[in-house]
Amino acid sequence: MKRFVLFVSILCLSLSSSAFTQTGNDTLRNWEKGGMGALTFNQIGLFNWAAGGQSNITLIGNLNLFANRTWENSKWENTLDLAYGFIKNNFIFDPDARIAKAEDKIDFSSKYGMKGWNEKVSYSALLNFRSQFDYGRVSPLEDTYISRFMSPGYVVFAIGLDYKPKNALSIFVSPVSGKATFVTDDSLAATAAFGVNQIKENGDFYPGCRANSRVELGATVRVKYKDDIMENISLESQLELFSNYIDRPQNIDIRWNNAIVARVNKFITVNLFTDLIYDHDIKIGRVLSDGTPEFSINPEPIVDPATGLLTPGLPYWPGPNYSTDPTNVVQVQKKGPITQFKEIFGVGLAYKF
Repeated sequence: MKRFVLFVSILCLSLSSSAFTQTGNDTLRNWEKGGMGALTFNQIGLFNWAAGGQSNITLIGNLNLFANRTWENSKWENTLDLAYGFIKNNFIFDPDARIAKAEDKIDFSSKYGMKGWNEKVSYSALLNFRSQFDYGRVSPLEDTYISRFMSPGYVVFAIGLDYKPKNALSIFVSPVSGKATFVTDDSLAATAAFGVNQIKENGDFYPGCRANSRVELGATVRVKYKDDIMENISLESQLELFSNYIDRPQNIDIRWNNAIVARVNKFITVNLFTDLIYDHDIKIGRVLSDGTPEFSINPEPIVDPATGLLTPGLPYWPGPNYSTDPTNVVQVQKKGPITQFKEIFGVGLAYKF
């Protein structure tokens, strides 16, 4: 029910924003404003299908708003991207099947620029906030969550130069930028989730304690392209790179978003959304090709709980009571940074205003 209310709220926001822009407002008369609301739908229905498979239904709502104002020597650009959606498997034969989150995004950016030495260059300041609405879980069958609102939450502030060789392309370079990562949920912060709560000892990083945020100082590069690449087909692409001067600057954080919208008619579109993320501070559990966890190998000899023999190279580590019970051992899953990728493709309803 909570997910349904959240989804409807985003849809209502889209409709109300459209009505607002059409009626106008004196305080916003000097602003260039608009946006697009989209509803993407996918369904697979299987009935007595011998080859196997699972019926599912997916519904995702997107709301993209912008408000820009231009003065003689400066410009202020604001964007707000909201998305939420869900997927329900086996809905035909099991109406009570649990709903899984398919999409969840809050992304607000504000950039103010003053004219530089020519028309294509401006001195700019950028503020970006990203988070999500709802709890995130590895599986809809599990109650344990791995993310929620403001866990994580990201705030980026950067000062630099913005180069616009043409209206569709913007290249923002900041040698001075700050990135703050927030994990307000104490249970997630205690595990050093999303890179917070880390301490450095002898050149290595370990989970620390009592920290719900992490601040990094570094350099940011953001490249944004938005244009119609073909008739009735639009592309919006944004690549963001960040290097932390203080901590392992050679590890570049990457975030690359793409949205391709092909308009069939005034209301029906074919949509493709992709997100690619690489963040060295986000540790993800490794799995084998069959989907089972990949466990670390302990280099020290340890008692095999199955045989009671002291055996080196086992995928076991000392448990909390190992000092009194040598068979009290645990398996530790390998974790590390890895490229994250998400793709959403479907037919939807869209309204541009």
